[in-house]
Amino acid sequence: MSDFKEDFNNVLIEAYHNILLLEETKKKYSRTSFSFRDRNVISYLVRFENGRNIGDVAAYLRISRPSATALIKKLEKHGLVEKHTEPGNERGTMVALTKKGQLFEIYQKRYRKRLAAKVGEEFTEEEKVILYRGFRKLSDFFEESINEMERLHNKK
Repeated sequence: MSDFKEDFNNVLIEAYHNILLLEETKKKYSRTSFSFRDRNVISYLVRFENGRNIGDVAAYLRISRPSATALIKKLEKHGLVEKHTEPGNERGTMVALTKKGQLFEIYQKRYRKRLAAKVGEEFTEEEKVILYRGFRKLSDFFEESINEMERLHNKK
């Protein structure tokens, strides 16, 4: 029997490599080059009808406010988001999806559903539950690793 740790490590490396290749291929062959981070902002903002302030976007992505501002400017240039003044705080800037941004998210959601359906065709219902639990645990591990790195960094 093969070594699970080694096999799992190899498949994680391969999956990560393929995700990066997919990102580069999309940039190469599409009219616009949106990164996973760009798409994450859109998926985040779709949940909020009135948008979120730039600080919220930065916190969600765990990046600096200036980095979030630059990212928002890029998405605004492409017509996916719009900025407006935060109610009750004239210095605050809110960011919300435009109709084009909402359509972009619908397209992305369809892509993710197609991915899930394609992967799901290969599994029984019991295997799907196990796969989901495995990915949930993997995601939780990554989040815990991020939190730990941030705790260690902030101690310095």
